[in-house]
Amino acid sequence: MYPINYSKFAYYKIEPDDLDSVEPKPIEFLGGGLHRMVGVGIEEPCCQVVYEDFFPGHEYKWTTWVDQIDVVTSGKAEITYHQPPSLEEKRTILVEAPCIYLIPRGTPLVWKVIGDEVFRHFSFDVPHPQFPSDLAKSVKAKRAIAK
Repeated sequence: MYPINYSKFAYYKIEPDDLDSVEPKPIEFLGGGLHRMVGVGIEEPCCQVVYEDFFPGHEYKWTTWVDQIDVVTSGKAEITYHQPPSLEEKRTILVEAPCIYLIPRGTPLVWKVIGDEVFRHFSFDVPHPQFPSDLAKSVKAKRAIAK
């Protein structure tokens, strides 16, 4: 049995400029589409939260390592996934803001952004997978003041 590893209370005030100010770049491990992402400072044992944009005209491929809950704030995407554990069941769903969806760990999936609007979402990875992310500028500024 593992000991319980408690998380601390964490807060992020949603600042769209935290993401808008980041230059989109191709991200090879998601399929090469333009992408931008920032950490929101919620980095606790229970979860990690990132603020992320996927861009029209690209497909993004991933297999989840942990359970992931996404909260979509703008745009829409077609998601094709294979249901774990056997991966025999393949489904496609259209998700559109505002919405929330759960991706169980071990799910291979592809997001295809639909329309001209950026697919903006928060991803909650449960438990914290230890993925590196650059902190949002508003979070960096608040931490600098707190020192």
